[in-house]
Amino acid sequence: MKKIILVAFMVMSFNAMAIDLWVKGGLNQGLGDEKPTETGYVAGLEVSQGILGFVDLGVGAGYNGNLKFDQPEKNGKGTNIQYDLVPVYGFAKFNIFPVAIKPYIVARLGKAFVVNDKTDYLSGNSEAEAGVYGALGLGAEFFSSLQAEVVGSVTKMENNPTGEDYVNMVSLTIGYNFF
Repeated sequence: MKKIILVAFMVMSFNAMAIDLWVKGGLNQGLGDEKPTETGYVAGLEVSQGILGFVDLGVGAGYNGNLKFDQPEKNGKGTNIQYDLVPVYGFAKFNIFPVAIKPYIVARLGKAFVVNDKTDYLSGNSEAEAGVYGALGLGAEFFSSLQAEVVGSVTKMENNPTGEDYVNMVSLTIGYNFF
């Protein structure tokens, strides 16, 4: 009973502070010469709060999955290159003109992590490391509970088995606001 009361209190607190909890999902596609060969998927969770009526500030985390790359000729680090990225970031969302359908510009900056690395490395050890994550995009909010975004992102990579220093992607996501 105490757990139910605690959860109910937390939900009411989110509503009182005007905190938004967005759950997102969608597709991503790589860009550039060494881009992923297949369309991947995106899942995310963001928490934000409105400031000044036209700016939302918040934090979020995502999962960019199914990143499979062709084996480039110039690289001798591994074969069957496949890994996923998890960006953790802060963001600012600028509402262009807040009406029934609210278009906005979103900017994200944070750190990404390589997970689920299935690359067959010649050394036998996972070597890829992600670094700074940045993204910029356009979106629209509908009925205060749905949103759609198109976002371009760049992730700095160290020891990337593709030989490239950055992973560039564009994502199309749909989100739902629980609070």
